[in-house]
Amino acid sequence: MPDAPIQNWGHLVNEHEPPFGQFEPRGLQRLVRAISHIPPFHRGMLRRPMANLIRRMGGHDGIVDVYFRGGAFRTRPDINLIEDALLVYPGYNSEEIDFLIEGTPRGGVFIDLGSNVGLYTLALAAHIGPEGVALAIDANPDMAAALRFNVEASGFQNVRIVNTAVGEKAARADLLGGRKDLAIVKVSENPEGQIEIRPLADIVREAKLTHIDSLKADIEGFEDQALIPYLNSVEDALKPKRISIEHLGRAEWKNDLFPVFEQHGYRKVGRTRGNTQFVRD
Repeated sequence: MPDAPIQNWGHLVNEHEPPFGQFEPRGLQRLVRAISHIPPFHRGMLRRPMANLIRRMGGHDGIVDVYFRGGAFRTRPDINLIEDALLVYPGYNSEEIDFLIEGTPRGGVFIDLGSNVGLYTLALAAHIGPEGVALAIDANPDMAAALRFNVEASGFQNVRIVNTAVGEKAARADLLGGRKDLAIVKVSENPEGQIEIRPLADIVREAKLTHIDSLKADIEGFEDQALIPYLNSVEDALKPKRISIEHLGRAEWKNDLFPVFEQHGYRKVGRTRGNTQFVRD
């Protein structure tokens, strides 16, 4: 069955959301969560069942409030694989996050392209401090709303959230999918679509950024359409010094990004199961 455009946005975060901390794990739920941090309970096929067990123990419709790498996250059941990982796996994507942090000084600039609920955004925002900028971009209105809640719960003033898709040119689009994971959606151009598509260069200029230390990209196979026009059009100062990019959608790229990275002075320095890391000297 082909994916259909998602029409029903805006119900993930309530207008009168209870304050963060009201749903923190307690008692036996807290103990089971600590056990879930031990392999193999947080890995592979066990991750979601373990997360759901912890959610059922707490009630509250499965909502659990947790902290991760300096950020506050409200996690909700059965909608987002990243939130499952936040609940049970304290080392989730640690290699990628550490790589970006190492290349981003205090007061630096980080762009999170496909920010989801803020796994990378909040970790980098905590690191760069109030003088830095974490620019979070996501096409999904519900993910942007969840991120906004998490940013406020974390007390960060250095995060800017832009709810838009990113592509080669300004356009409109629908978001498709989101059945098994609300955050995993595809962008499909449609002149009557609900979602805006904007070039990354326009977003960066609007944010008045003068340099970029690091960038993470995970936009479900749309990475090439976002980054190739950007790198081809901006001055060197606006080319990120470090990039971590999801490679699982590489087969869907219209043009292979990796040779383009090389043309712009990047070299590959690492690879994890889902992401590849590049440095520009």
